[in-house]
Amino acid sequence: MPAEQTRLQTFVHQSPLGDWQVSLWRCDPRLAGIVSTLWYGEGSVSYQRDRILPSGQSQLLINLGPTQYRIEPGPPERHVPFRDIWYAGLHQGPIDTEAPQGNALLGVAFSALGAYPWLGERLEGLSDRIIALADALGDGALQLRERLLNTADFASRFCIVERWLLARLSPRSIVHPAVRWAVDRIAASNGRIPIATLARETGFTRKHIGQLFLRQVGMSAKALARVHRFRGAMDLLGRSDKVPWAELADHCGYYDQSHLINEFRAFSGYAPGELLRKPRPDAGSVVVC
Repeated sequence: MPAEQTRLQTFVHQSPLGDWQVSLWRCDPRLAGIVSTLWYGEGSVSYQRDRILPSGQSQLLINLGPTQYRIEPGPPERHVPFRDIWYAGLHQGPIDTEAPQGNALLGVAFSALGAYPWLGERLEGLSDRIIALADALGDGALQLRERLLNTADFASRFCIVERWLLARLSPRSIVHPAVRWAVDRIAASNGRIPIATLARETGFTRKHIGQLFLRQVGMSAKALARVHRFRGAMDLLGRSDKVPWAELADHCGYYDQSHLINEFRAFSGYAPGELLRKPRPDAGSVVVC
């Protein structure tokens, strides 16, 4: 077996929700801490619309198949076509999408620290936004997509993207050690560590840490902690049929059950019980209709 093939894992899904396959690529160690997942998915779904939930990661998305649509809420509701290559920053709210003709997507999921050294620019203003990557990087992004369209082999496609990512890493855009430490602490605590504690333990003021986070992560430490707290609660929900809501709120660091419900509505559009009843194509999304 070629060495490249040992870095590739493919999973096939067949259910009433649809038929698709997802391939995952084990990244070059030089991308550790930058890229969380390098993936490719193709297939079709039986439902009309899904909702991608906040994850604490940003995404580079390359469309190699039929046009897909991002739904902007209204009124009036807008279907924004997604045909080529886009970057989705860290989000604090859900993203609704539709793929009426099926999909073929190659994606790079960046860690909360990964976009800064890759984009090589300040990240203020990129959270809660989805931008055409050519607008930020020029025609080189579209040329990358053309190369991928002309390459049929999965492993070769991943190698092309990996080399492109490595070539873009900027030594001038190194994440500040205090930010790296704080992001790791937020993740390890599932967002429960107080921001005042983070600032005190780094030796910086909350204002200075806040400025560093906005520039190098794209959202505040408090916002990132909220996302991790939500994801932690989601993980616990997925492991239990019966959920004592007050206990869940306390375990995940919410003030009370009302706080839990309000946060779930902000991040998913649903109360926890509603969200629990929704079909889940994967750990990061739910079926809307």
